[in-house]
Amino acid sequence: MRRSITWGAIAVAFWAPPVAGEPERAAGLAHPELALRFELLDNVVGGESRFRAAFTLENRGRTALPAAGWAVYFNFLPVPDRVEAPVVLERVNGDLRRLAPGPGFPPLRPGEELVVVFTAPGALINDSAAPAGPYLVVGEGASDERTASLAGYAVAPLPPERIRRSADDRVPVPTPASRFEANRRLGAAPVAPVPIVPTPVRFRRGPGVLRLTTPVRVARPEALAGEAELAVEALAAWRAGAPRAVPAGETAQIRLRLGPVEVGGSPRRAGDTAYRLEIDPGSGVEIVGTDPAGVFYGVQSLLALLPPGGPAAGEPLQLPEARVEDAPRFAYRGLHLDVARNFQTAETVRRLIDLAAFHKLNRFHFHLTDDEGWRVEVAGLPELVEVGGRRGHTATGLDHLPPSFGSGPDPARGHGSGHYTRAELVEIVRHARRRHVQVVPEIDLPGHARAAIRAMESRAARRIADGRAEEAAAFRLRHPDDRSEYRSVQGWDDNVVDVCLPSTYRFVERVVDELVAVWSEAGGRLETVHVGGDEVPAGVWEGSPACAALVERDPSVGSAADLPAYFLARIGHILKARGLATGGWEEIALESGGHGAGVKRPSGAALARGFRPWVWNNVWGWGAEDLGYRLANAGFEVVLANATNLYFDLAYENHPREPGYAWAGFVDTRKGWGFEPLDIYLDVESDLLGRPLAAETRAGWRRLTPAGRRSVRGIQGQLWGENARGREALEYLAFPKLLGLAERAWAPRPAWSSEPDPEIRGGLRDAAWSDFAQRLGRRELPRLDWLFGGVAYRLPPPGAVVEGGVLRANVAYPGLAIRYAAGGGDPTADSPRYEGPVAVGEGPVRLRVFDSRGRGGRVVEVREAAAPGGAP
Repeated sequence: MRRSITWGAIAVAFWAPPVAGEPERAAGLAHPELALRFELLDNVVGGESRFRAAFTLENRGRTALPAAGWAVYFNFLPVPDRVEAPVVLERVNGDLRRLAPGPGFPPLRPGEELVVVFTAPGALINDSAAPAGPYLVVGEGASDERTASLAGYAVAPLPPERIRRSADDRVPVPTPASRFEANRRLGAAPVAPVPIVPTPVRFRRGPGVLRLTTPVRVARPEALAGEAELAVEALAAWRAGAPRAVPAGETAQIRLRLGPVEVGGSPRRAGDTAYRLEIDPGSGVEIVGTDPAGVFYGVQSLLALLPPGGPAAGEPLQLPEARVEDAPRFAYRGLHLDVARNFQTAETVRRLIDLAAFHKLNRFHFHLTDDEGWRVEVAGLPELVEVGGRRGHTATGLDHLPPSFGSGPDPARGHGSGHYTRAELVEIVRHARRRHVQVVPEIDLPGHARAAIRAMESRAARRIADGRAEEAAAFRLRHPDDRSEYRSVQGWDDNVVDVCLPSTYRFVERVVDELVAVWSEAGGRLETVHVGGDEVPAGVWEGSPACAALVERDPSVGSAADLPAYFLARIGHILKARGLATGGWEEIALESGGHGAGVKRPSGAALARGFRPWVWNNVWGWGAEDLGYRLANAGFEVVLANATNLYFDLAYENHPREPGYAWAGFVDTRKGWGFEPLDIYLDVESDLLGRPLAAETRAGWRRLTPAGRRSVRGIQGQLWGENARGREALEYLAFPKLLGLAERAWAPRPAWSSEPDPEIRGGLRDAAWSDFAQRLGRRELPRLDWLFGGVAYRLPPPGAVVEGGVLRANVAYPGLAIRYAAGGGDPTADSPRYEGPVAVGEGPVRLRVFDSRGRGGRVVEVREAAAPGGAP
């Protein structure tokens, strides 16, 4: 039997009769075996930036899904505003959504399906934008309420022809044919003569070879004991027998010492982080650094010259005769990691620091708190991690936070829950210090603070329940009678601390003192606390009784618009009293806070207080492209964190299978490599949708003054965590992008960037990129296959065409293996390796890039030109 009921454009199809002998039950759900399928139907509905999509809910159990008493929750940032079915599809908070039966909903019997079509503002262009983590709740609000993840959830493949962010989106979806052409345009450059990433100032290779016979001895003065210890650990990982450190003066194949260094004819001294590395077949290795950090980086260059996977069994390590003179271009070379949105283990964090330090980065910006998670213990405030460090289904929000980014209903599972014990954080800081990496902790305030707010609300509720009402308000971050109405960029309506409560500053002092103590225990000194300060929405504090009273009594605060500056002044005072610098996102250096309210002017008060901004908003076409330069010209010490080039959480390319966001465009390895910090406008011709930028727009962009150039401290790559569910996902987003970042942060300014003629500059840049891509494919990525246990870096999809029955293929990083399978089936690590044009007939042929471990990337399919470009 089959019947359908139509609501508007929707049909409910009944695929099977009830199970024999099983009565229909609408009162409860004994076996919640439900499957959910999501499908994008269209982007750009009615010519607007709106999408149309559908959920299909299938009852695979033996009991009817009743007409009431259940709901499906899921995480999805868009808010549906039209639903074509008898269901409720609503926003809960943040990215949490709820689908429940509405009036007229009939029970869904076993074997039946319900299709719910809806529309919402925006566009969906890849799987990362699809709903995540759906789960069923039965008996909502009852004492026997039950939850179950929908294990049968699936996202239908997004059709490439529908991947548009607007009707005017001109960025194409890449195909095997377009990749083939792009790779072919770069040519086949010879293997790069400089086998070190990032590129040193000077590298000279000699004809000889040094063989490091075992045991390898590393001589060092006492001041370099730590650097020698790390060198010994690394050499052991390279299978260098049983290396050991010995005092300076003893016979050794590798000698470390401090002293003046000349780099490119320029003398360098203590504090310059410069080094000279000499490898001589007769006398061995000498590394001289102006300071311990310089020696450490000299050791990393020495390791980079070793064979990527170590020597063959029974063979000694071999090093080329060489001389390297080197020093960094920028003092600040940073990597940011967000562990609030999705938690990463302490081991994963230490590995990431190892990889960053190996590539000569020296700052680790640790984003420890946000709306969706608080990840660090604070003495006396256990609720911060007990409540703010856990996510799962919750009726009150006082036991833990709600699910976000697909973390699911169970707080004991998934990547939404977790925190670092004090001992773990101490070890992370100590681990970084040994590698000359300074950890910059971020405690995001006053916005992006929901985890802290809910944790302190839970603390207050517990104190009241225990009869200790006088203690309830001690660290409260929200006034209980605040009626302010606002919505943050990420969809929260209760994520901003009340900056008018004395308890807010008591809380800040407690947290900062804890951080200072942790750094001290780790053997160092905390220098900077990054306070966030970003994306505070309009409407906050306007309904706060505490803020109304503050405006009434404090003549320096005229209205709620003055409160961001008031808050930052008080935070700055707290940090300064402890000898700390105040860092934050760009908003802390502007005259007024708030997100999306137009271009602001640099704040003289923030400059006088020594605030240090990290500048992210340069999205082409948004009107703030030159903000970093304007702040640097005003005298701020700026770190450039430009979203268009340095946001690693953005997708590598415009492809439906590619994870990551696209709100600021797409960021691949070349985007970071090609970023020129002192001239970010080079060859920028289009906005994030690929539309040409008007000449008058470009003419209005400010350039750096000589003083402004000196105010650019350096650059930083941002790894936001929304799509980093676990170590592999994190490493996929970060690598090999981190290698492009390292090159631009350390290496001298590239020659191509100084060429005034755009056409000549483009040719020079392409040749330089081809050289860098060769180094990645032949040395750096094979090294990542085993370095620090191996890295799950992204393998690029191959380029390929079939012409006249002949397959031609290439890869973005020459040296990586392309394997193919003709006649059906996906290539495996045992499939034939593509070595040159090969006859395959009309196809289809499937291809895939593999690393040296046999790990494969995304499969592509091509066939004869009857299907132009092939399937992506």
